[in-house]
Amino acid sequence: MHLKIQKRGNRSYLSVVQNYRQAGKVKSRTVETIGYADAYAEEFEDPIAHFKAYVEKLNQDAGQKRQPVELSFELDEAIEPEAVPPARLGAAIALGCLDALGVKDFFRSRSGHEGFCTIDGRVFEALATERMMHATSKRESWAARKSFPRTCDFTFEDVYNALGCFAREKTRVDDCLARHWSRIAGERKVERVFLICGSYAFPVDGGSERASIAVALDPDGMPLGYHDMPGRLGPNAFREAVDRIRERTGCERAVVVAGGLRELEPTMSELSSTGDGFVLYQRDFRNVPELSAWADDEEGYVRMSGSVFMKSRVYDRPLPDGASTPVKEVLLRGGGYATKHRHAILVSSELDLNVTEIVQLYRELWRQAEPFQPLEADFSSMPVPVASHDHIQAHFAICYAAFFALRALRWKMGWLYNAADTADALLHMEGLHLKQNYYLFNYRSDVTDCIEEAIGIGMARRLRTRADLRGIMGTVKRSFQSAE
Repeated sequence: MHLKIQKRGNRSYLSVVQNYRQAGKVKSRTVETIGYADAYAEEFEDPIAHFKAYVEKLNQDAGQKRQPVELSFELDEAIEPEAVPPARLGAAIALGCLDALGVKDFFRSRSGHEGFCTIDGRVFEALATERMMHATSKRESWAARKSFPRTCDFTFEDVYNALGCFAREKTRVDDCLARHWSRIAGERKVERVFLICGSYAFPVDGGSERASIAVALDPDGMPLGYHDMPGRLGPNAFREAVDRIRERTGCERAVVVAGGLRELEPTMSELSSTGDGFVLYQRDFRNVPELSAWADDEEGYVRMSGSVFMKSRVYDRPLPDGASTPVKEVLLRGGGYATKHRHAILVSSELDLNVTEIVQLYRELWRQAEPFQPLEADFSSMPVPVASHDHIQAHFAICYAAFFALRALRWKMGWLYNAADTADALLHMEGLHLKQNYYLFNYRSDVTDCIEEAIGIGMARRLRTRADLRGIMGTVKRSFQSAE
């Protein structure tokens, strides 16, 4: 609030006014009418100075104790022709997580340097924030820019022009995330890392181009880095990924987690030869009589949950070179694990892991699938041409940052909720504009309560302003810094 002084002839008319932003424009409303300054000349030596102090006191009181907000609407009040976008609290929280991992500072420190447009960082923030909450196209992310917690003064063409920068800087962005996380959670020296490996088809020139990614997780489930590769997954791709991740993390062993492989036994042989491990999905086991008979034998099945049954065994698996390696086989039947043959078999070299741990590792493939999944709209309707190599690498860099930030938030929440529930809660935490700068929030769940408690913001407030959302980004960042 401030004291508004209007000149009316030789007299000064005073009122208390509050500014607010609506549809990107600054507007004001009169909070209190005071009157002409000279009417108070006998009461105060300097009426204008007195009422300036009065307004300053009002602001101080309002800051110390939130006053009730009264908003009135005429019964026939019409909707404004230029709709005010919603205020997205979930996006502000997601963006605060990216800030805590250094994304904003990384691009800001390079803004204006050769190869860095001033807008590139904001484009990356917008795309990664949307990916944290749901898989959406670049056009949809750009179309929602007015509801983004920070100003997004960039064109749709700017979005695609920035992809070359993201592809070129992918390793430095990855290093930035890892460095900031080490400050938050401490240095991580791990003996065994898990490589969650997925292969994706990217629509290119009327066809498709395959590219794969291996995301390294520590035993607590936090990312350690990633490596992307052209083509499908196979023994050579796994060896390349393991070598890169071992070089990056200094780990002694890497355990590859993958599914749908065409070369299952050669992959086992390649990884076993160097002392590394695997958790792999067995495809088309019906042509292996011994496995088929074991699956059909009802003996040994126990219920895991609901309609899912499982059994396991330790077995010497023959390898292509004539040798064999001991593996733990886990056979799942029913539920989401059922295939057209009603069964799924997981094969793991990690004999020290129990069945639940092996199944949980395989589930990481599902958790990776949605945030990294490419969308045809991103490749088929580009406003400017982008080399497919740059486009794919930029895609992985954006998705990895989103994946890392969502994991960081779940870590802050004590891992109480899975990725899908957390992302969905963020997506629904948005407020409808009422009047002035006030937004009404009406979504609350156990997940949103957990999010708000973990980062230390007011629990389930119904009314917020855009200024509140800007402050929340800083609160989220500081909540991670307090863990350092």
